Amino acid sequence: MTDTRHPGFLTPERHQRGEDAASIIYPVVSRRARGLSLGINLFPDSKHCTYNCPYCEVQPFSNPHARLSEGMIEAALREFFDKDWPAYAKSFALKDISISGNGEPTCSPFLEEALYAASKVLSEQVSLDAKLFHVPIVLITNSTGFLSPQICELLHRFSQEARFEIWAKLDGGTSELHSILSGSNYAFDRIVGDIAHFAAITPVKIQTMICRDACSGRVLFDAEKYCGALMSLIGQGARINAIQLYTTARPPAESWIASIDDIEMAMLASIVRRCLPSEIRLECFGRSGELSIPNSGQEQWPK
Repeated sequence: MTDTRHPGFLTPERHQRGEDAASIIYPVVSRRARGLSLGINLFPDSKHCTYNCPYCEVQPFSNPHARLSEGMIEAALREFFDKDWPAYAKSFALKDISISGNGEPTCSPFLEEALYAASKVLSEQVSLDAKLFHVPIVLITNSTGFLSPQICELLHRFSQEARFEIWAKLDGGTSELHSILSGSNYAFDRIVGDIAHFAAITPVKIQTMICRDACSGRVLFDAEKYCGALMSLIGQGARINAIQLYTTARPPAESWIASIDDIEMAMLASIVRRCLPSEIRLECFGRSGELSIPNSGQEQWPK
């Protein structure tokens, strides 16, 4: 069996989970984290998600014996830092501890436990290695959790207690494209509204997939309408730290999804950059890695 926990196995294209503790904690070289990300998988048994995205890069699998129970996340984190981290640290800097994995983490009854276990273990590691002080805990979410007042309250509270980032998904720019890309019936306008309501209190990074229908050639992204959605968010008082545009890096769930080449990604990102105020960072990840998108000079939000 391939050792998925060995540093030599890691590549940006492979986010495989292992067995036992490795089905819960998995290190991966992440292009969007710009280095080593330590993932916490809240669904080690199988995929659980409120969306059915055709571009999803979590491959179908079943590991029914890998059940989570109370205390397992903290134990798995400790095992990683005690046994595996010394080897990884020789080659990598830890960029974040990311709660994502095989589905939508806000659906998990273990979300709160995962957040506080990560904070506790990371604080202990900082006392041993001050270089880890700036490592954030990152929640990667498809934004449907913002529809739950209980989830919002938890995330607001935790953001006041730890170094915490929330990467919130917003795809397509229109109701039609959002429906195609989420594979769901969640209303686009409601998702925008709930992100705005949440981010008025706790800032978020907006993460947006840009891909193509390989059958028709259609780009599943409307830059003008997407910018309009961003205008709506900011107009409603949303605090946005960054916009992150990216295309597929690994085989998607559906074969009709294709990535966008770097030239077109840069062009679309430049359109988005022009509509953003200068204080909001734009990140763009194409096929070849991170792309540099210069400021356009038109950096004031339209009145």
